Formats: sequence, C-alpha cells, structure tokens
Amino acid sequence: MVVKVSGSGTTTDINNDNNNNNNNNNNINDDSHETWVTVERLSQGLCASSRPHFFRGVCTIVAKLFNIVDPDMAFFGKKDYQQWRVIERMARDLDFPIKVVGMPIQREADGLAMSSRNAMLTPKKRAAAPCIYKALQQAVESVEKERKNNNNIKNSMPMEEVVEPVKAAIQAGGGVVDYVQCVDGESLKPVKTIGSRLTLLAVAAHFGSVRLIDNIEIPA
Repeated sequence: MVVKVSGSGTTTDINNDNNNNNNNNNNINDDSHETWVTVERLSQGLCASSRPHFFRGVCTIVAKLFNIVDPDMAFFGKKDYQQWRVIERMARDLDFPIKVVGMPIQREADGLAMSSRNAMLTPKKRAAAPCIYKALQQAVESVEKERKNNNNIKNSMPMEEVVEPVKAAIQAGGGVVDYVQCVDGESLKPVKTIGSRLTLLAVAAHFGSVRLIDNIEIPA
C-alpha cells in the first residue's frame, strides 16, 4: 500500500485495496475533538513561525490516515521540507511500520516550484517568482566555489554569506521575504556555517498576496 501526499499536506492518492474502514464519526473539525499528535522540536522554526499550529494538525491527520490505511510507504514532496521531516520523525517515534520518503521538488520549466498557489499569482508576479530558485541555485554555486578555493575545506563559509544574497535577490525580484534560513538537513536546527553535514537553504516569500516556499539542499 502506498500513500502520496502533496506539499500542502492534502492527500492526493491512496492506493489501498484491502482496507475499507471509513470512520466518519471522528472528525478533526468537530468541537469535541481534543487529541493531537505533536512533534515537539521539528515543528518549531521555519514555517511554524507564521503557522504555529499547522504541523500539529498535519501530524494528527496523517497519524489517523496511517492508522486507517496501514501503508507500507508514504511519499511527501520536499517542497515542504519541514513537513516531510516532521512526519518522518512522527512515524519513527510512534513506531509506525512505514517508510516515509521525501520526493524531489517538481518544477515548472522556468524553475518555479510547482504549487496550486502559482495559479493565484498575477502575470507580473508569476514572471518574477522564478527568482527564488535562481537565487537558491546561485547560493549553492557560491558554496561550491568557496570550497574549491579553500581546497574543499568545509565549515569555511558563514551562513550570512549564503543567506543575505538570497534575500537581496528575492527582494530585487519584487518579493517580500518571510524568511531565508540555513538549517541542518535532518534536525532543522539553524547552522552558523555551511559545514560537513547536509544543509538546507529554505525560503518563504510573498509575491503579492501569495506566499511561496522553496528550498535547496547543500550537500556535505
């Protein structure tokens, strides 16, 4: 059995031929619902700063889904990287016998991360939004160049030298930055230097009224 989940947290496909258990009497939106699943540390920072209860809801819904469907694997898009890591940790900590897999970000031809929100962009903002991914790519190139110049010595590039150019590029493109952060790719803790562990460079920015997120992994 396989469960696929979109970056927005909406279940888009359930392949389950053996389980027809539908319990319509346990609605999470019911006022009587008072049980929640929370992944404490990974649910902090990044997108949680502007959506403080979002991951609590995601974890609770996905835990219910896992209990009902009992899949072998679940696939989550890495566009919402934090969501993937949160669900991965929840499955581990609650002993769900499920492999939670992060899938590569799907992109438009111009590099903009695919999202249902893209349709809400005005033509002008849609034309500007690919500056996010271009800035992320340039950041990775700058890290690679710095490592080459330092004989591949890691922990040599301060986080600010990666983050600030990305912020500037997004602002120059007409975006309003929510955050640009470098965090450890597994723990999601902020890092001070781009070092010997996988680093995630994550972005959230508004183009007009539309909030877009994107990220890129910087290999160790």
